[in-house]
Amino acid sequence: MSKNKLLRLVVCGMMIAVDVVLARLASLNTTTERLGLALFAVAIVAYLYGPFAAMIVHGLSDLIGAAVFPNGPIFLGFTLTAALIGLIYGLCFHHKKSVWWIVLAVASTQVVCTLCLNTLWLSILYDKVFLVFLPGRLIQAAIVTPVQLVGLPFLFKALDRAVKPLLKH
Repeated sequence: MSKNKLLRLVVCGMMIAVDVVLARLASLNTTTERLGLALFAVAIVAYLYGPFAAMIVHGLSDLIGAAVFPNGPIFLGFTLTAALIGLIYGLCFHHKKSVWWIVLAVASTQVVCTLCLNTLWLSILYDKVFLVFLPGRLIQAAIVTPVQLVGLPFLFKALDRAVKPLLKH
């Protein structure tokens, strides 16, 4: 295995661990809502390595987190959503520095993934009407969206300055 591939594997493994810790231990979790900074770990992978790596990392971190730190039953719909978020982030962030790509990624993941898909999965999982879960999901999106819109540009600048030069050697 080449040095570059090994480094990519190590970074992705570390980001899985960071994602699990941030999502399961360092966030506000209820049975149906999660407020935290876990998406910054997948954003790092998306920015550095692209959509496929981010999709795998976020999907695996969801499965590992659900198995090791359960917060209700394991439901693969949430894993599908996590992988989709990684894919969208990777498509929008890899090699792109514009704030418009950040807005597109955050808006699309919040609307499609958080408000639509995850609300659908909750309604299926708990056998309740979609609209029962929507108010909580709207509040979650209203809190998380501005944090991501403000935080991601700073994160990407820090990656450009401190991390990307190290990865080129």
